Amino acid sequence: QRQAELEQAFEQRLTALHTGLFHYMKQEMEARKREMNIQSFEDLLARVRRALEGPGGPALRKALRKKFRAALIDEFQDTDPVQYAIFRKIFDGGDRSLFLIGDPKQAIYGFRGADIFTYMQARRDVSRRHTLLRNWRSDPGLITAVNTLFSARDRPFLYEEIPYHPAVPGPPGEEKRPGEDDAATPPFRFWLADTRDLTPSAKPVPVETANRVIPAAVAEEIARLLSPGAPERVGPGGRPVSAGDIAVLVPKNRQAQLIREALAARRIPAVLYNTGDLFDTREAMETERVLAAVSDPGDEQRVREALATDMMGLGGEDLDRLTGDEAAWEGTLDRFRVYHDLWRDHGFIRMFRHLLSRETVLVRLMGLTDGERRSTNTLHLMEVLHQTSVEKKLGVRELVKWLSDRRHSPSLRPEEHPLRLESDENAVKVVTIHKSKGLEYPVVFCPFSWQGPPVARKNEPFTFHDDARGEELTLDLGSPGRDRHLSLAKKERLAEDLRLLYVALTRAKYRCYLVWGRFKRGDASAPAYLLHPDVSQKAMENWREVTDDRVLRDLEALSRKAGGAIAVSGLPAGRAAPSGTPEAPITRLERRTFSGRIDRRWCITSFSGLVSGVPGAEEPMDLDATLLSETPPTNGPDEPPAETFSRDIFSFPRGAGAGVFFHDVLEHLDYSADAPDSVMELVKAKLDEYGFDRGWAKAVQGMLTRVLSVPLAREDGGPRLSSIGAEDRLNELEFHFPLKTLTPKRLGEIFRENTPSGLLEDFPEAVGRLHFSPARGFMRGFIDLVFRWRDRFYIVDWKSNHLGDRVEDYDAPALARVMKTEYYILQYTIYTLALDRYLRLRLPGYRYETHFGGVFYVFLRGVDPASGTHYGIYRDLPSPRLIETLGRELIGSPAA
Repeated sequence: QRQAELEQAFEQRLTALHTGLFHYMKQEMEARKREMNIQSFEDLLARVRRALEGPGGPALRKALRKKFRAALIDEFQDTDPVQYAIFRKIFDGGDRSLFLIGDPKQAIYGFRGADIFTYMQARRDVSRRHTLLRNWRSDPGLITAVNTLFSARDRPFLYEEIPYHPAVPGPPGEEKRPGEDDAATPPFRFWLADTRDLTPSAKPVPVETANRVIPAAVAEEIARLLSPGAPERVGPGGRPVSAGDIAVLVPKNRQAQLIREALAARRIPAVLYNTGDLFDTREAMETERVLAAVSDPGDEQRVREALATDMMGLGGEDLDRLTGDEAAWEGTLDRFRVYHDLWRDHGFIRMFRHLLSRETVLVRLMGLTDGERRSTNTLHLMEVLHQTSVEKKLGVRELVKWLSDRRHSPSLRPEEHPLRLESDENAVKVVTIHKSKGLEYPVVFCPFSWQGPPVARKNEPFTFHDDARGEELTLDLGSPGRDRHLSLAKKERLAEDLRLLYVALTRAKYRCYLVWGRFKRGDASAPAYLLHPDVSQKAMENWREVTDDRVLRDLEALSRKAGGAIAVSGLPAGRAAPSGTPEAPITRLERRTFSGRIDRRWCITSFSGLVSGVPGAEEPMDLDATLLSETPPTNGPDEPPAETFSRDIFSFPRGAGAGVFFHDVLEHLDYSADAPDSVMELVKAKLDEYGFDRGWAKAVQGMLTRVLSVPLAREDGGPRLSSIGAEDRLNELEFHFPLKTLTPKRLGEIFRENTPSGLLEDFPEAVGRLHFSPARGFMRGFIDLVFRWRDRFYIVDWKSNHLGDRVEDYDAPALARVMKTEYYILQYTIYTLALDRYLRLRLPGYRYETHFGGVFYVFLRGVDPASGTHYGIYRDLPSPRLIETLGRELIGSPAA
């Protein structure tokens, strides 16, 4: 007894700790959101409700009622208590109207926060109700079958507030349902799985067995429906059934995959709706292998692995012949070197599109059985990788590493990348029931609706609506009333299962198939509750007193009540050999001749596009490693052995990878916080992320300290980054502005005509000698940092260029040379124009002369406050006349 008391006390203490944790998490979450100045959609709703119930509530209610005389809420069965409380508070009483439109029988989104009990409460609250009975979708016989099924119980959806009103068919039209003889082809078909055929001892059919035989049976019937001699007809005029007319509705994604595999074995085209993650596909694995080879074309093993993928199409014998032919093998390696150079010089997207075309990847994939799915995945991966390379400023090797990390570590995926839907025009749709809501299909299969809802295990927490507390949603962590609460929870799960079944069956227009039988875990399912109303719940548990013959008798009784609209038959036996489906008629395709004119000047250009001679080039977020550099940039964090050099900021690895690393650190750094430990933690995390040795941490931290503390302006009293709070800075400010026709000659003239004589020496002539084609469209770019100080706005650009191993190598003349040779002057002039237009739209009373403070180009390796402000920082304030003229010539006059 003492032990029992101790165990009970321990459980109570544990429950109290759990409860305290939830309260703490709620308070801490709200505090952190306030600190970060963020809010979710749930926060918006909660704040509106609090506002309506607070001191200012009457005034807010009055203002809303004045603006809106009525509100109509569609899909109201998917609402929640907070939303209902808001609308009821606003529109209840007086001369305002609130219309709540919804079908409680289709409330299936409880996992998203929808609360059917809110609907039931609203139904009790309203004074008038109207019911729409006419069904305009389905065949009259199918409507009769569904009416019969859901009228078999007094409360088919368990709750009195959700009654079932038999539907009435719409006026007859020209459309035909499958089959000309109603008696011969009833629109609703039960497939009965007889345990005596599927299990040796006539015990309930195991789930594993069901998962094997049911998909085969579905594929067999679909193959029959698609065969040329099938009598079934659908649509106006009674056309034959096509694959695009058929949908298979399943509760879970893994069941969808079973159906897809069974259909593929029969060579029946099928598409899955939103199941799985892009990085888990075979195409992601193959793309990684191909990109790894492109990133290092000198590694012949990687090239062979890439060639062996389905994307590249070489089998073992082909690869052996290729590697044995020295000239052909060298030619293959050359192709990969070209891809590498194209990626390095012009970005990922240009390289990958060229590779797909040159290697005929999509043509090859489309020749496979699931070619459309695989081509869709490949193109989706291309988009994701392109977006990532631009947004995260990733170079060649960094992007390959990013893809590898997402493939092998799902926890590193910050957002889901669900598979996109391939073309479904002439393919069987395999859809989860939740996804099918609101849709319709001529022929529907429901092969897995026999599975009952999951039940909480012993001592496992669960949620339920407590009828003793106004049906409030409650989490039971182990209360004394657990048994009663669990009973309520089971009732809720079964009720939602019934609604899922209703949604599935009512998607069909002409024919519906439903699988039933004595399946394991099926005794507590929705079909068990509806189809066997005379069997007690105790008798149904584990199929204690229900035999196959009893199941058959109940189904046959239901069929008689439906007057021939329901047929009962055994589960078809799936055949192993592919039956072959009829080939679609071959349509001769002819290409159209394009007679129009493509304006090649229109593009989205950027600073890098102008200086590289490629107007459509992507603007990377880091431009330290430009195409004009005399020293070839490194593509990754390669570095010499530690014993051969000192770890100071001058010897830190160079190139694009280093530039991206520095940008990322500075983007996430809190400038105003005096917390060396947190800075060191950030630096080490970023070094790990970008593949640099942690031995650089001290050097990088020292550089950050110097950059944050140095006065940006030469005169005393100027801004320091350490005085800039997070609320006064914008990192990586992306911009687009419209661009009129621009030529190198005119750009050079603008600089020459609007710059004081001698200030930029021969820079206008250098701009005029750029080789970009005349461009118009949009200018795009990223400003590393914009900050506000004393009501003036400044631009900062980080540069990781290596100009030497001494601070003196970063003096004013050295920086001026780099600014001119790398065309950074043009870059910051474009940035200044973009910020000028940005502020004109957002800052009342804005004037360039008053509100713009200037430009700072910070060469990170050369900043040292101890040596003075003359090293490592290039400063300028473009003249108002230059910015005004450039804006007028490039964009047009600003709006007043």
